[in-house]
Amino acid sequence: MNRKAFAALFILLTLPAAFFAAAQGWRADNLSILDKAGKIIFSAPVPFGFRFTTSYIHSVERTPVEDEYALCGGRLWVWQERVKSSNAGMPCLKPEHGLYISTPEWMIFQGGRESWERFFLRVGNEEFGRNKLRMPPFGETELFKRLPEERLTIAASADAIANSRTTGIKALFGKKPSEN
Repeated sequence: MNRKAFAALFILLTLPAAFFAAAQGWRADNLSILDKAGKIIFSAPVPFGFRFTTSYIHSVERTPVEDEYALCGGRLWVWQERVKSSNAGMPCLKPEHGLYISTPEWMIFQGGRESWERFFLRVGNEEFGRNKLRMPPFGETELFKRLPEERLTIAASADAIANSRTTGIKALFGKKPSEN
């Protein structure tokens, strides 16, 4: 066997093993949703900068509120909050490190440099809250119907991609991402 053939054969045989070994250390952001008992009801590796939105009807103002988050480096960052009014506990000041944007439909409070490893989401019911979760490409779900009056933990982590698991998509969103 000549040198070129040996080199090509060596590369073809070692490249998959090297790729597998490297993948063991590659980091991925993971998003998880846990119920009040700490049981994982949704988990998936997501791309850097993955965004999702929670929405609800404000209990006093009775107007919609949307909170958009981005997952980066194993942390949940508040990207923006959209509200229809600034009364009764709603945001009213531009974030220190962010923007205030007024559109005909929304008052938008963007940025602010706040992040967490997890936060709690209290789900209401048909009368109060009407919480929804929009998480493309997984879908949108009416949490107030699927998990009424539940206290959910939304958590972020960064781990080796080999340790990432995907679970609960169909249970939470009622379909697989490919069915959207």
